[in-house]
Amino acid sequence: MVSEKKVHLMTQIALDETKRYPKEIGEGGYYKSDYVRSRTVSAVWNITVSYLLILFLFALYHADYIFVNVVRLDYEIIGFAVFGIYLGIFVLTVFFSFFHYRKKYAGNSVALRAYYIKLKELDEFYSQGKEEAEDDTVTGA
Repeated sequence: MVSEKKVHLMTQIALDETKRYPKEIGEGGYYKSDYVRSRTVSAVWNITVSYLLILFLFALYHADYIFVNVVRLDYEIIGFAVFGIYLGIFVLTVFFSFFHYRKKYAGNSVALRAYYIKLKELDEFYSQGKEEAEDDTVTGA
């Protein structure tokens, strides 16, 4: 027998999985520390690659000056400037991404509570249905 409440609950769960919370459900399987750490490392990696590409493009743009003055350039100052800028960007990226992803994880947890409650209700439906089916086979109905 089909229960309207069960069908309604299954429809809501399917809607949550496909429309409302598809990304949040995928991210909900992580522990908070793992989620924040992996997202922060990803942000640092992206910033590092971007910074290196920008340095490369800057060097290409000024290649004629670099090749003409290769002997006269003060590489120590250039190295400190490049590394100092990168270190500043690195610290800011770690700081902001850490707090951003902690807040995002907390928001996802709140949003997914209703989804998990619906899943628990559906599980109760199935466990009740299984017990009823076992009772019917024992009584011979």
